[in-house]
Amino acid sequence: MIPSERPDLTEEQPVETAAFDNRRALADDLRALAAFLEERLELPVSPHARVEVAYFPRGDDQEQADEVDRVAGLLGTRSRWEGEHLVCGRGFGRAAYRVVAIPEEVRARHRALMSYADAIRPD
Repeated sequence: MIPSERPDLTEEQPVETAAFDNRRALADDLRALAAFLEERLELPVSPHARVEVAYFPRGDDQEQADEVDRVAGLLGTRSRWEGEHLVCGRGFGRAAYRVVAIPEEVRARHRALMSYADAIRPD
């Protein structure tokens, strides 16, 4: 299925249906990418290439932390801090599924830093 043929997942749908459709579409895309790479051996692929599916929970800091802990339990792992991000995940060789919670203070500092982005012009 090509992206333009997918249903519009932004339309209001029951959460379970939207989540299932989104998951199925992502899995279809990953299989399509794998088939594409297997069929086109002439395409270069870096030995450092990785594929990562990342989930960023919504909510306040506590809700995000609770969700990271919940998913960590589902994955059979523990949440941990990576720098200023609370994460958990599971790797499959060079592919991975990760959950990343970014605390509000960290997001606020990033927004403040980026507010200067247009003010700096390299010579």
